[in-house]
Amino acid sequence: MPSAQPGFMSPGSLSLSNSATTATINPGHSNGTEGQTVPSGSTLIATTLASAPASTSTTASDKEKPRLTEEEKKSNHIASEQKRRAAIREGFDRLTELVPGLEGQGRSESVVLNKTVEFMRLKLQERRDLIAEIERIGGHVDDSFRT
Repeated sequence: MPSAQPGFMSPGSLSLSNSATTATINPGHSNGTEGQTVPSGSTLIATTLASAPASTSTTASDKEKPRLTEEEKKSNHIASEQKRRAAIREGFDRLTELVPGLEGQGRSESVVLNKTVEFMRLKLQERRDLIAEIERIGGHVDDSFRT
């Protein structure tokens, strides 16, 4: 374990993974240089020697996990991208169900977005009109409903 050398932290206050790491230091812990402490929420840029281990604690499960092959990484990336696209597609499908005038049309994302903005502006104006009507007849509308 390194002693009070610049760039090294006491155990538990920082974990290093690269030769230049940004870390948030726990309040009150020594930063390993001249007994100074780092204020709460401070960020420290720590530079380590290239030979410093990436992790000080390895478990049996870390040693047993094989690294992903390039093909597995590619497959995972493709699956993540498909999931992201499916979520976007579902969002547009929901908008076509909620916004009048979009039912049964081909799903042009530009048309869906433009009609959604138009619909929301209409609804906001209707709300402003209702608030004005309530106040005209002597009612009160809380400010939280105005925005």
